[in-house]
Amino acid sequence: MEERVSGIRRVVLATSNGTGMGHLARQAAVALALRGPEARTDAVEQVEPIVFSLSQAVHVVGRHGLRAEYCPSHHRNWMPHLSWHGYLAHRVSALLGETRAGVFVFDGVAPYLGLLRARAVHPDVAFVWVRRGMWRPGANRRALAAAPFFDLVIEPGDLAQSADRGATSRLTDAVRVPPITVRQEGSALPRAEAAAALGLDPDRPTALVTLGAGSINDAVTPALAAIRTFLTRPEWQVAVTRAPLARTGLPPAEAARVHELVDVYPLAQYLSAFDAAVSAAGYNAVHELLPAGLPTLLVPNAATATDDQLARSLALAKAGLSLHAREDAPDDVAGACERLLDPAVRRDLTAACEALPVPSGAAATAELLMGLADFPGHRPSPAERFRTVDLETRAAVMRAIGPSATSAVRRALGRLPSPGPTRPLAVRPILTDQLDPEVLRGDHPVEHLLPRSSPAYRTRRLAIAHEAYHWPENWGRDVTAGSPRAPQEETPR
Repeated sequence: MEERVSGIRRVVLATSNGTGMGHLARQAAVALALRGPEARTDAVEQVEPIVFSLSQAVHVVGRHGLRAEYCPSHHRNWMPHLSWHGYLAHRVSALLGETRAGVFVFDGVAPYLGLLRARAVHPDVAFVWVRRGMWRPGANRRALAAAPFFDLVIEPGDLAQSADRGATSRLTDAVRVPPITVRQEGSALPRAEAAAALGLDPDRPTALVTLGAGSINDAVTPALAAIRTFLTRPEWQVAVTRAPLARTGLPPAEAARVHELVDVYPLAQYLSAFDAAVSAAGYNAVHELLPAGLPTLLVPNAATATDDQLARSLALAKAGLSLHAREDAPDDVAGACERLLDPAVRRDLTAACEALPVPSGAAATAELLMGLADFPGHRPSPAERFRTVDLETRAAVMRAIGPSATSAVRRALGRLPSPGPTRPLAVRPILTDQLDPEVLRGDHPVEHLLPRSSPAYRTRRLAIAHEAYHWPENWGRDVTAGSPRAPQEETPR
């Protein structure tokens, strides 16, 4: 049963590190739907969502007024790979104990072993997997074995769902909801206001390019093919979301028409400033741009491990909702941009997209989570028990043979060696309750504490960190003996 604290029911919304903003944006949308109208005064019905993320971009959710905690991903290589899973399990358990949350929601394509371990010791907490579809055929099948650990699997809808040929497309274990996006009806700014906020001229037609910008002299970059095509029309201006953008080689008048949008979030709020868009075919981009009626050229990213952007892009182009071009063909991109410059093509695309409903998956997901308020407790299924034994046996074998032998076995099986150091780092991490993106991206481990957390939580987190990193014991005693207030940033010695 979910415990209420001062009439507030808490839900932890967790995300993987990902390669973009997709997981974070979806969880932020669900958090806003859970929180409901800010004017709500009925404390019994109030929900406090808390974000727990492995993404270094987690600071952006603070703009929604959400409390959030950062946890370093195993990709940061701060500790041995096997140790990281135990570290994650302790972090999740500590956060659930601190917040007394009754629901833990993970948005990611592959639940980590550490999450599954935390699930085993918190049978009173409902664990939910938000599992986006449209996987590449044959990709990520092993992750599906984690489904029995979760009490509910939610699949966000996809405008290209009919083209889904991935491993989840034939499953019936998920509750499907409409697309989830931070774009909400009535949230978009008027054009003049949106353009002014972005430093754009509202009276000039504007193209949004959200691909890797690269160097303006690199003719083989698809983003630059798009930028240069729009710049052939003197009345157009271009906004890019990837920095830095080198402008050398452009006449000053043309360079002045290229604007870099730095740290703009959520971009969906400002889409009225644009007349056309060139974007990768990721889940969030598609479900923000097309329902907004923005004429869009999709250039699918071929490097994604799981997301089938190619299938999504082709299906939407076939339906007349967008244009399509190949990432490896700049001339193809330039030609499609020429089509976007045609007002008739843009009108047709806008008309087609106007029939799309405003995505309502965040509200539907929030309703499903609220339905878990009286969760009776988790009972492991036989499949879950078998998977637990299998995972723990493998982990025990890898610990017994050591990192070098484990890497050799993985290479023999055609897999990449385990990343990270072979033993814990002898380093004192930075302790902070601030989400400073420069600190999170820095070259030193960061132990971030949920703002306004208790002294007991601080003590528990120091013990977890001491187990993960080897720094002098007297430092830990000195810190815990200090003021019990929430810590400010502490720099390494």
